[in-house]
Amino acid sequence: MTYLAIFEDRDRGIPRARLVAALKEDWPEAVITDQESQEVRRVVWEYSESGHDLEGYLHADGTCIYLDSGLELAAKFALWFRELVPNDIELLFCDDSYSFNGVIEHGMSVQEVMAIADA
Repeated sequence: MTYLAIFEDRDRGIPRARLVAALKEDWPEAVITDQESQEVRRVVWEYSESGHDLEGYLHADGTCIYLDSGLELAAKFALWFRELVPNDIELLFCDDSYSFNGVIEHGMSVQEVMAIADA
């Protein structure tokens, strides 16, 4: 399934270089493909943990990461992205069909983010 962590302020999108540096620091096992020339996908990465795979990418405007994975791994990356997004910006967690959405607050647990999908 595809999950999204998304915010509305296009003037304050996360720069590509910042996301790549954070991925390298916080998820050193991630395989990063820098897609700077792509119109939509600015950075693509793959990550595996305990037999679960994730493919993620940063939208070109820096306001959204798309996470193709199971819910728990997507929730972990969404929480990580929350730390990159300025505190005063509301970050939403949803799926690609917008069948649910909720705000990711600083300090939430993985389980709390996963509960957004169950609400």
